[in-house]
Amino acid sequence: MKLSTRSTYGMRALVELALAEGRGPVSAAAIAKRQDLSVAYLEQLLHRLKKRRVVTSIRGPRGGYVLAKEPARITMAEVVLVLDGLDGANGASVPNGRPSAKAGRAKTTEPKDAHRHAQRIAQAVWRCVHERLTQSLGTITLQDLCDEVRAQTGEPLDHRYEFHI
Repeated sequence: MKLSTRSTYGMRALVELALAEGRGPVSAAAIAKRQDLSVAYLEQLLHRLKKRRVVTSIRGPRGGYVLAKEPARITMAEVVLVLDGLDGANGASVPNGRPSAKAGRAKTTEPKDAHRHAQRIAQAVWRCVHERLTQSLGTITLQDLCDEVRAQTGEPLDHRYEFHI
């Protein structure tokens, strides 16, 4: 199961912001350059995250983005929900998360009924997958990702940020 490009890029940007926490705002252009992303696309993602109060923007020549809350309080489930919507992580279309009121015992003798029965089964499978994936993503915080990045590189990553006074 893959996460969308939107969620993946958003998480990468949030990790950059978390690693720069306490040093002031980071511009979208700086994040895009470090992550090799399109600035325009990243701005769209950051705008969505700003609307949902995951990040805050600061205007001006030294402006940019900062996290709106602590990295330990931002879950990956929240990021996926903000950037992809309810069913963005699995690509499935599950109406209301429940079977329709008409769902009952399907007859398998008619091709049309067999098709509806197959659709109900597929919806049930994707609903279960979506619930488990959401539960798993809900246990992973931005702080966890930052800790993982630091552990993999063996260094604090502080050297990557250049600030001018």
